[in-house]
Amino acid sequence: MCYTLGLTKYMFFRLPVRRFLQSTEKTETPQNRFGVLQWILTRPMYRFQIFNLTQVPARNRAQALSLELAQWTPFASSDYYVGWHGQHALVWGWDADKVQQAIAAQGLKPQRVQILPESVLQTPLQDCLCLTRCREGFEGQLWREGQLERSRWWPQSPTTDEWLMFQRDAGIPPSEQQSQPPAPRATTLNSQPWVNEIGSAGDQKMQLERLLIALGILLLLLPTFWYGFSFYKIQRSTAQLHDQLAQLQGKAEPIMLARSQALDYLARINALRAIAPYPEQLTLMAKIAQVLPQDKSYIKDWDFQSGQLKITITSTSDISTTSLIGVLQQAGSFRDVKALPGRDPKSVTLQMDVN
Repeated sequence: MCYTLGLTKYMFFRLPVRRFLQSTEKTETPQNRFGVLQWILTRPMYRFQIFNLTQVPARNRAQALSLELAQWTPFASSDYYVGWHGQHALVWGWDADKVQQAIAAQGLKPQRVQILPESVLQTPLQDCLCLTRCREGFEGQLWREGQLERSRWWPQSPTTDEWLMFQRDAGIPPSEQQSQPPAPRATTLNSQPWVNEIGSAGDQKMQLERLLIALGILLLLLPTFWYGFSFYKIQRSTAQLHDQLAQLQGKAEPIMLARSQALDYLARINALRAIAPYPEQLTLMAKIAQVLPQDKSYIKDWDFQSGQLKITITSTSDISTTSLIGVLQQAGSFRDVKALPGRDPKSVTLQMDVN
């Protein structure tokens, strides 16, 4: 029985992926124009080997692996994807010249492209002997503790003898060997490999990618924090203004009440004045008496109708009409004062409007 190895520890928040797929016959190009560049090699394009470096001190393992690769190199010019599982180095090797030419043919810069074997993007298993359907052909896989220990590729589904030979090469005891090839498992390519390149350019690319993602998230969060802080300051200022407004309203309420009462009183006064718009006639008589000449002059006739006053003033001596009109105009309650024609110099009739 096979168990799928969880990929939670391999999943990170990542940028979109722009993936090219190189097979023996052609190169499939992605539809999207943006994202991290991945160059996927189908199974016949590479070889797999595992190196047990348990006996080598940890500080010397990288150098020891370089010596092992120099002896194993499967192509005249090889490039590798190396992942570590404990003290074991999992190595996928491919023809560097052929792959670089294909990348250049797509107008890409090799240093910006992450090259990945198809197998590292398949879903890993815990402990299992299985046959996997690849994009080209079939791959026999032996998994132990989440690590790929053996791999062999066939262009067609393996025969019984080929399957038994693969199991013998993998060191499986005869009692545990499968007599017939199992049904191939269908697998899709995950967005990220189940084993990361360690101490290589690919690993540095992934670290740089994570750094850029973290920087991008920070750049996105900074405006959010700034707007949030600004919103908090606005809310706080608004609350303070509301408090100040409430205090001012409390102080202004008596003034507004007094103003309202004064306006009511003014309206009542205006209403009363509208009923009797003209001064009392006794008041008018007193004002005229104040401006009369001090020569025993007196008012002979008085006629007041609808704001128009007509009076006749008589004196023992001649009356200066011009002087009398001037003092009445200055009295303040009369306007348009004019003298009516008359023949007696000691008597004058005046007509005027009353304010």
